[in-house]
Amino acid sequence: MDNNVIRIGLVVPPGNVAMERELPQYLPHGVAMNVNRLSRPTPAVTKESLLAMVGSLDQAVRDLTFCYPKPSSFIYGCTSGSFVNGPGREAELADRITELTGVPAVTTSSAILMGLKAVGARRLFMLTPYVEDVTRHEVELLEHHGFTLGGVDSFNCADTRDIAKISTQQVADRVMEHAAAIKQCDSVFISCTQLLTMDKIDELETALGKPVVTSNQCSLWAGLKLTDAPPPRNAPGALFRR
Repeated sequence: MDNNVIRIGLVVPPGNVAMERELPQYLPHGVAMNVNRLSRPTPAVTKESLLAMVGSLDQAVRDLTFCYPKPSSFIYGCTSGSFVNGPGREAELADRITELTGVPAVTTSSAILMGLKAVGARRLFMLTPYVEDVTRHEVELLEHHGFTLGGVDSFNCADTRDIAKISTQQVADRVMEHAAAIKQCDSVFISCTQLLTMDKIDELETALGKPVVTSNQCSLWAGLKLTDAPPPRNAPGALFRR
């Protein structure tokens, strides 16, 4: 074993425990993921708290460039933190990372938009864990980019630590409660990088007959696309099969 691998740099909110648990198990051979945390004044899921993380971005990313080899791509691993500034600005933080490091980068929000387009989504059902105000911002983002919402539900978590308490079975059960509405949609989108989802994607796609796209799945997919990495290992969903 040696350290001559392709690296993906991942920056996440301080309380995020889902991405570094879910994503590495699907990495191709010869690819490693290195994680650094942003700083945030409170775990409250509010626009102000999410935007406050930006102040720590430069240092978090710069620290990861000290890795050998240097990361081949960066992921800004926060869905809501990359869309609450308003529609059309979801790539700004990725551009900032690239300007600072010279490394291609993607935000989770941009990755989601790419992933939805890749599976041919037009009318989708969305599940989030957010409070109403943050969910509304995400609806605005999707509508701005031409998607139609056929239904929306939320776990309505005011604290990011409460999102971490939600199991993938609870996520799958909540999605299946809306099976009738999903019949009128062409895809399902499950939002938030703090929400565990990936071990239920294939099961949900089989049950619903629709592509299921999630924040963590899209982040991994987009982060790998920016590298010369081989295909991932058993990564779930129509997104990876395509």
